Amino acid sequence: MNAAVLKPLFATTIRDPRMGAEQVIALRWPVQALWIALSLISVVTSALVAALVQAAPLPEGDLGRMLEASPVYSSPLLFAGMQWARAVFSVFMLFWIGRALGGRGTVPDVLAVVTLLQAVSFVLVAGFTVLGLFIPFVSSLGLLVFLVWWMWAVSNMLDVAHAFDSPLKAFGVMIVAIFGVLIGLSIIMGVIGGIAGGFTGAI
Repeated sequence: MNAAVLKPLFATTIRDPRMGAEQVIALRWPVQALWIALSLISVVTSALVAALVQAAPLPEGDLGRMLEASPVYSSPLLFAGMQWARAVFSVFMLFWIGRALGGRGTVPDVLAVVTLLQAVSFVLVAGFTVLGLFIPFVSSLGLLVFLVWWMWAVSNMLDVAHAFDSPLKAFGVMIVAIFGVLIGLSIIMGVIGGIAGGFTGAI
């Protein structure tokens, strides 16, 4: 992975997510390298989000107290771990659900497109955030544009990874996977909370 390859790949993915997915799958990067890249992107994204939350003043009332108690504010390391787990779960959920619906993608294929999507998304969001520091309305407008682009990109990139020939089916896979990841993380956090509570009670 080097700048000479990544820059045109990023630009292609922004303009044409289908072509970006085809190119990143064709590169056949080592699976271990992709897992490392996905983990690194997740941690860096978590650090950026936590820094922004920490820098901004807390709102008053219940919203402020809820935000203060959330991992992103009170425990950045836990938040980073959650984001890493979310990224890993997403790969497997998108693979399993896609195969259940007739897709032919492999774990490396799905991992490649998810990693690329995460990397491009980070660059776009970071860019809009920096612009928002100088032109406030750009940040809000940019994030709205990004959300629309992201849904379009995910549908088309998953369609390529699973060879569905139906972006609508790929969009359905994305929706089901989102709920699956949320449920999975909720169960894990519940178990961790129960274990922590048991240790606290024993002490």
